[in-house]
Amino acid sequence: MLMTNRNDFIPVTESDFKLVYSIYMEDTINPYMSFERISEHSFRECFDLMANRDEFIFYRENGIRVGIFSLIYGKWRKQHVATIGALAIFPEHQGKGVASRMMIAVFDHLKKLNIKRLELIVESDNPKAIKLYQKLGFDIEGTLRAYLKRDNADEPVDDYAMSILL
Repeated sequence: MLMTNRNDFIPVTESDFKLVYSIYMEDTINPYMSFERISEHSFRECFDLMANRDEFIFYRENGIRVGIFSLIYGKWRKQHVATIGALAIFPEHQGKGVASRMMIAVFDHLKKLNIKRLELIVESDNPKAIKLYQKLGFDIEGTLRAYLKRDNADEPVDDYAMSILL
């Protein structure tokens, strides 16, 4: 059962390419993505990779798209595990509790799929996201040292591996 069976989740489609590009290039979002600000042409590869994950989803509230994320479901001995990534709340909806509500909806759905563990990676210099994930019950399980190198930075930044048991 895919997440897109819920009214508050809709799949990202090819026709959403320009919207997705604009979201991930936003000032409040792009520093925490795995890619720099790039041209639409260069973003095509990123978009295609995300679109090929198990799910690439918009989160809606009151019929309005307010967030986006992708999910990868574990296979075989890890079929009880999901990984969430490319998570972003649209700039005009940030700071309004959307991320918490979205994650709770994700938790509810994953529980129905018998997913027991949800994982993510977050940059160590993203205190808002870390605080949110910890508030939701995620634990930092480890540090991925010098994991992400931004073009405009002299040194790479550490990332944290976090998870929650559902």
